[in-house]
Amino acid sequence: MSQAEISRLGPEGTRDHFEEIQRVYAVAFPKYDLGDHKRRTLRQTESAGFEAVTVREDGALVGFAYGLPLSPRSTWWDGLQPPQLGDFTAETGQRTFAVIDLAVLPSHRGRGLGRRLMNELLGSRAEERATLATDPGNGEAQRMYERWGWSKVGRTPGVEGETADAFDLYVIALRPTGEASSSR
Repeated sequence: MSQAEISRLGPEGTRDHFEEIQRVYAVAFPKYDLGDHKRRTLRQTESAGFEAVTVREDGALVGFAYGLPLSPRSTWWDGLQPPQLGDFTAETGQRTFAVIDLAVLPSHRGRGLGRRLMNELLGSRAEERATLATDPGNGEAQRMYERWGWSKVGRTPGVEGETADAFDLYVIALRPTGEASSSR
């Protein structure tokens, strides 16, 4: 069995390897629009805090994960049902890291590569929590995230041009909730 090699990419590295990333994306998400993925992802690489992680086997890209911090102007939580209490949806630009995509080629699934990608992506983040969105019809992915400790907080409506009409949103703590954010 070959050894999986995990690498971290910043914005420039993501753009440099984008054709490879998009080939994996096309196989992992065959129903999604590649033009939308390209526009969205390349725009996201321009955001402060964007980060990507890739996994290769025998030199070939077999998976990736990437995301970015939610800005104070984020619309991520807009329309969340059920509504959350207090300042749950308030963003500062340093509070929540959004995992935008996690993809592993179907031929490489079930071997822990997705979890390794997620752990590598989130392991050194300074934000207090992470969030991700799933298609409500993708029960397999939702069960996987729940096994990994993510909690579903509700559903938001999709907007025109997105990959789904609605999204189920999940969160996970990245550090203890009582930890002072000024300690960073």
